[in-house]
Amino acid sequence: MKRRAARETAFKLTYEMVMTGQFNPETKDELWVDADKDARSYIDSVIDGITAHKDQLKAVIVKYAKGYEFDRIYKTDLAVLYLACYEIMYTDTPPAVVANEAVELAKTYSDTKSHAFINGILASVIKGDGANE
Repeated sequence: MKRRAARETAFKLTYEMVMTGQFNPETKDELWVDADKDARSYIDSVIDGITAHKDQLKAVIVKYAKGYEFDRIYKTDLAVLYLACYEIMYTDTPPAVVANEAVELAKTYSDTKSHAFINGILASVIKGDGANE
């Protein structure tokens, strides 16, 4: 499984977490049937990281989503933002790659204007060095 497919799986699990308030191990088992060892390691680390840093990630999203109430942001967009902000702030993945992948996820799974919203927030996170939030 390539990183893009692993990231999409992590996005789907994050979306479920946004909707239900928790990650579901049964969903993970269903989604990563085709995942190799590296993909499973990536997915587990991202899910564990989002869980561990959820409050910090939410604070960053709130800070840069100027003019938008957190509870009114599309749940799909929140899932993309949690995933992307986590990767920007806590991994070695180049921020430009993370932002590009997040925009592609938004184009696939969200509203037609969501990719621009997400791109703007992530640009601010990258510029503002979200890791120091």
